[in-house]
Amino acid sequence: MPPRTRKTTSDDAEPTPEIIPVTDETAEAPENKAVPAPAETKIPDVAPLEPPAEPEPLPERDPLTTAQQLLPAELGDRIVDDATGEPPADPDSVFVPVMPHGSTLRCTVRLIEHVGLGAYRTPTTRLLVPIGAELKRGQAARVVARLRDQLSPTPASE
Repeated sequence: MPPRTRKTTSDDAEPTPEIIPVTDETAEAPENKAVPAPAETKIPDVAPLEPPAEPEPLPERDPLTTAQQLLPAELGDRIVDDATGEPPADPDSVFVPVMPHGSTLRCTVRLIEHVGLGAYRTPTTRLLVPIGAELKRGQAARVVARLRDQLSPTPASE
């Protein structure tokens, strides 16, 4: 059966598109025809055997050792051991020397302080000295002196 065609008049006749037979030459290089090329997706043949490389770990920060980094200018109202919630019974054992005759001391307990901050003295707990922090002898002496003051009984007011 022949293909169906629509009868048209000469007024509304449209130009018939040119039919080009497909050959190897025209399929490879369409010169001025806008024919979209099929999109190629690149799929790897096999998955990689090695897991992706882990990111490099961040370098460790230097330990806090200066008074500006570690100790506030005014020590808090009450300094306690974080593990027990009480002031250390022996303030002299809180810090041990790093070297036998060195000037730095290492903290053996985590010390926190209970302070009142702001105009209304809002009760707050903050870290004073972490375990393993290395302090200079003068800084450690300030903390030990404050611990001793806490342990000494306060005279009754008259």
